[in-house]
Amino acid sequence: MRDVEVALADARARLLHDLIATACDQAACVDVLDDAVHERRAWVEHWPDGAAFVACLVAQDLKEGLADVHGRWPLCTAGESHELQVEPDLGDDPHWVCESCATVVARIGAL
Repeated sequence: MRDVEVALADARARLLHDLIATACDQAACVDVLDDAVHERRAWVEHWPDGAAFVACLVAQDLKEGLADVHGRWPLCTAGESHELQVEPDLGDDPHWVCESCATVVARIGAL
């Protein structure tokens, strides 16, 4: 159970860093992050071996949740208005990728 808590705390910390780095750390946006972490808790508690993938899934959930609250997030750091995507869809080392620029921009938590 400790691994689950560590994985969830790590995912939250990494994504909070990315929210702050992109000036998207308003209360409503952080609430979306906290909701995403909360929702993934049950998933990872049922499948503890999936703890390595929780940051990837929370990142995807956060992107989807922010669409209603904030709009497209995060945007490409190359000064374009391209939206970054999470790759891989399910992996233990997720990255923000700009599909339009065909570039890996940063690891989750390193924007």
